[in-house]
Amino acid sequence: MCHDGEVKTETSSGKLMRGCACRGQDAGYAHLTCLVEAALHDQDTWDRCPNCRQDFTGDVRLGLARTRWKGVLARNLPPEDWERLNAADRFAQALLVCTGDHAGALPLFKEVLAVSRQVDGDDDVNTLISINNLASLYQKMGHHDLALPLFNEALAAQRRTLGKDAADTLRTVSNLAMLLLRKEDFSLSLPLAEEALVARRRTLGPSHVDTLESKHNLGLLRWHMAHGKYVSFHAADKHVGPCDLAELKLASTLLREVLDVRLQLLGDEHYLTAESRRALEHSKRRIVEIHTSAENRTREAGMSPLTKKRRCATKSGYRKIKKSIE
Repeated sequence: MCHDGEVKTETSSGKLMRGCACRGQDAGYAHLTCLVEAALHDQDTWDRCPNCRQDFTGDVRLGLARTRWKGVLARNLPPEDWERLNAADRFAQALLVCTGDHAGALPLFKEVLAVSRQVDGDDDVNTLISINNLASLYQKMGHHDLALPLFNEALAAQRRTLGKDAADTLRTVSNLAMLLLRKEDFSLSLPLAEEALVARRRTLGPSHVDTLESKHNLGLLRWHMAHGKYVSFHAADKHVGPCDLAELKLASTLLREVLDVRLQLLGDEHYLTAESRRALEHSKRRIVEIHTSAENRTREAGMSPLTKKRRCATKSGYRKIKKSIE
């Protein structure tokens, strides 16, 4: 990596940036121009840090992907050229993950899929990845009816051509499980989420980033199952109806296990670690809310009718006073 004395300083080569899992005060910092130069000699480093071997994230990932795509356009490569397809796919992914730019990613994913179907055929591995990518984008945009047939098409072909334990097959299984979660089809989502986790743990190991993703997703699924429907973290306090505390505690356990490993594997500043921390905090807060509500109900159940009446009168009076003050 690059060093110019103090890190994060502006130099003739640009600002020092870090977007990987390298640790330490100075570790992982580099100029974007230097990373581009390295990637021109080693294609793998367009996407992955050569030191920690983790995918680039944030501004580094976006900057590399945008530079690569602009270079492809400048060279006027034909639509079916492998480098153009790869660059378009990577730039679309970066726009989606790093900025949430759905509108910017959509035409790129559509272009890559259309060319792949025409050049490689519907069952080619690259075509199936492109189908999955477009379906995932539709899912994020809320177009679930457009995403579902694409996921089903990709999964059927991947199981037939790649096998049920192939990495790409399991990625589609995981994505389909999350789509069915959003559609509140828990009876279909749960076995798929469990299948992805078991297979990834067996083939990749318990600490692989994909295995951790599956465990995190299963934790999210358990969270929603506890409420009986899809309930976002931020709307949980407005949920009306029962909540399965045992299911919620299971979700919290899964999320805690993922956070612990992500901290060790990726470090405290990685966006996936932050994702785990937020999810766990919401889960723990919800458990506390349910416990507090249950204790209040138990306390009120033990009150005499006269005490309840006085308490209601006090609350009513407080509300009137508060309203007059406002």
